[in-house]
Amino acid sequence: MSHILTGCPFSRMVWHEVLSWIRSVEGPPVAEGDFAEWWSLVVRSTPRPMRKGTSSLIMLTAWCIWKHRNAVTFNNARPSVAPLVDTIIAEAKAWAEARARGLRQLLPL
Repeated sequence: MSHILTGCPFSRMVWHEVLSWIRSVEGPPVAEGDFAEWWSLVVRSTPRPMRKGTSSLIMLTAWCIWKHRNAVTFNNARPSVAPLVDTIIAEAKAWAEARARGLRQLLPL
């Protein structure tokens, strides 16, 4: 799991794109680091009103990476960063519209 979420170059590119989209000052998780510690660091470095949204987006991104990995492994899907990031952005917007706490303030207009 650690490799899929933090060590894999593919996942690191996805994290970079998602964090850039929300204009986070934190970088993607490092391969050797602990995912939970990185998550905590990103949330703590986010302004207080946006912390719940940041945490939700991290959960959403991790879930989408995991689902994409399963599609590649079990359904012969082709790994592709851009469509995955587009999916994450679309889901985040849908979550914000459904009033997920803090996401609306976090997302770019």
